Amino acid sequence: MASSNEGNLRAFVQTAEQAGGFVWVITLVDFAAREVKRALVSEENFATADAARDAGNDRLKGMSNDR
Repeated sequence: MASSNEGNLRAFVQTAEQAGGFVWVITLVDFAAREVKRALVSEENFATADAARDAGNDRLKGMSNDR
């Protein structure tokens, strides 16, 4: 599980099984407020958990660069 953080906000990349494949899940957690701010799930299925994780990490990096 990869993560990125800024202050009390932290984003996690995880994988989950779905429809015979794997998807990435990015979750943004605000630890100060003790709540999940956002959760994103890929629309694309991947053959392996590693492929889904790599794609999720790339998406999180891209989102971080958009700030």
